[in-house]
Amino acid sequence: MARLKYWVWLSCIHGVRPLIKYRLAEAMGGPERIFFASKEELAAAEPLLQSAEVDKLMDKSMETPDKALRFCEDNGITLVTVQDAAYPERLRHIPDPPAVLYVWGKLPPVDESLLVAVVGTRKATPYGIRMAARLGRELAQGGAVVVSGLAEGCDSAAMEAALQAGGTVVGVLGTAIDEVYPAKNRALFAETRARGALVSEYPPGLRTYPVDFRVRNRIVTGLSLGVAVVEAPRRSGTRSTADHALEQGRDVFAVPGNADSYTSAGCNELISQGAVPITGGADILRAYESRSDLSRQDAPAIHIKKEIDKPKDIVYIDVTDRMKDLPADQQKVLRAMTRPEMLADEITEASGLSARETLAALTMLQVAGHVVQGTGKRYTRKL
Repeated sequence: MARLKYWVWLSCIHGVRPLIKYRLAEAMGGPERIFFASKEELAAAEPLLQSAEVDKLMDKSMETPDKALRFCEDNGITLVTVQDAAYPERLRHIPDPPAVLYVWGKLPPVDESLLVAVVGTRKATPYGIRMAARLGRELAQGGAVVVSGLAEGCDSAAMEAALQAGGTVVGVLGTAIDEVYPAKNRALFAETRARGALVSEYPPGLRTYPVDFRVRNRIVTGLSLGVAVVEAPRRSGTRSTADHALEQGRDVFAVPGNADSYTSAGCNELISQGAVPITGGADILRAYESRSDLSRQDAPAIHIKKEIDKPKDIVYIDVTDRMKDLPADQQKVLRAMTRPEMLADEITEASGLSARETLAALTMLQVAGHVVQGTGKRYTRKL
């Protein structure tokens, strides 16, 4: 309990980037050392720490953390920290994992389960609502756990359909774990908590801001093996969720829409860039047949063609460009990949690029089919 209160304190510090919280906790050996550190010690432990963030971390008041901890104890909210064995490995390996997860309900065994995110615009068309509901229902019937941000529109439609189909769901909040937003989703929040879990990196009672909704999208994708985008304008929170998925090496699926549809412009663009076009949950389940519970009688009939037995083979479009036609950073990455199953850090060191440049190049090479990602974020060259 002594250490836990410092984790809660750290999660209550708003205005410090999640990546910095994670790196500080890792570098300094835990949140209590961050709490007692001086400005000079913080700066030495994490060079990327901004002066404004240092000032935030100098707030040592325990009033809000103590109140949040009591609320969690009284309401059965579980805290899982990045140093806990129970922390999902799938989430731990994203570039900026949350230092603390507040879990209200029962989180399924993430690393052993097929979690698929279904996301879409809040201002969904009737077509978008219909397709989101179809995806949620068919994925649940096929044994997948449906993940969403519980926003209006496509997110809510997918979750409601999954619950009606008897499925397990995970709702990732951009607000404090005890805040229902939008308010009209109160019944959906309660049902999600009862039949799965609500998850947030923000403790009860903490004030959050609109930007936090986009920040939470990395958790939606980080928990999931694949992300299905239903409707998304080109510049939108939903489109940014797809970008998180690509950065994290997740499979991206997209529902095609009319060529002149504003709400489908982002989906059509994703498909043109290599995302798998889908018309229902069955298309996604085909990619994960070995991971899905397809033995249930109400599961959709799945017929796998021989040429798409391997999930990763269908995620990206085929390309015929030779290596010489690729951008310079991608060429450097490919030349650095001298053996199969290389870690991103090894590729970064061998290529001479920065970590961000390497990850960006790897993402584009995966989209083009020149590189595949295996278990443990290990990459193999195909070109």
